[in-house]
Amino acid sequence: MNHTTISISLFLLFASVSFSAHSSGLSAEAQAGETLFPACFVCHNPEMDPPLGPPMWSVQRVYQRNSIDAADFIQAMVSFVKAPSLDTAIHKEGVRQLGLMPALPLPDEMLAKIARYIYEEQFQPPCAHWEIALKQAAQKGDAEHAKKDQRMLDKYCQ
Repeated sequence: MNHTTISISLFLLFASVSFSAHSSGLSAEAQAGETLFPACFVCHNPEMDPPLGPPMWSVQRVYQRNSIDAADFIQAMVSFVKAPSLDTAIHKEGVRQLGLMPALPLPDEMLAKIARYIYEEQFQPPCAHWEIALKQAAQKGDAEHAKKDQRMLDKYCQ
């Protein structure tokens, strides 16, 4: 086990103890993935300003629309997070706005559990993320993006 893997493993152990999201109705594999999810939440926190990654609510929806079933969703997500590239990116808007994520040097089994959790979890709409994005779009003069974020706020956050 190399230094990076040990560091990530220690981070995951610490984060899983301190992460307080509790979900019901998850499969055993998804429950295991939930304990590892803080590794993702570090960047996919919808309240982060500025954001480092798109909120998981959005990631989940994009992957579900582009997958035929749970196995396809999990395989696509694991493949991407192991070796992110512009060619394999499914969340094109997230990459356009925030760039590619770094590769996660975790074992496939761990990544599959996290992906199963992301597939099964019912994430709340990221209202804070849209408020932040609306503010940033207005500051940049990006009326199109601001309009999109306002529509999402109006639709999901009233």
